[in-house]
Amino acid sequence: MSPINSTVCIFGTHHAYQYKTKRRGYFRNVKSLIRIHSVDLVAEEATGVTTYTESIAHEAKVLWKNVDLTPEERKHVPDLNPCGIGTQIDFDLHSLREWVWVIRTAKTMKRSAFLICGVTHTTGVAYKFQSAGFDVETHVYFDRTDNGLIENRTE
Repeated sequence: MSPINSTVCIFGTHHAYQYKTKRRGYFRNVKSLIRIHSVDLVAEEATGVTTYTESIAHEAKVLWKNVDLTPEERKHVPDLNPCGIGTQIDFDLHSLREWVWVIRTAKTMKRSAFLICGVTHTTGVAYKFQSAGFDVETHVYFDRTDNGLIENRTE
């Protein structure tokens, strides 16, 4: 697959929108971007969960694929914070994962793909696709309802 004239639309979001929290705006944005970009692949960072986007892709008759490392693959990759305790993230691990997404997406897509990932990966994976020769468009989704809940919350 040659990336020349190939486009990847990256959609960064909070993982809860992918499989736990139902928001009309999320569904509307995902459906619209799949249609606007005439994607032939919906790729997702979604190991071990069934996502809302799988159903959306199925309805749109578009191939869906988890492009993240499997639990078995993760066992072979070092992680500075394997338990996810605190705020530290392993930059090298996440950079490697993003390259895996680029490779798996590029190998599966034909002309246009839609990749959903955690919001913190948005610019990193966009840069990797761009450096591999793809045209890239980025979007970030966070629902205004949830934004309001966070703004007004005190602890």
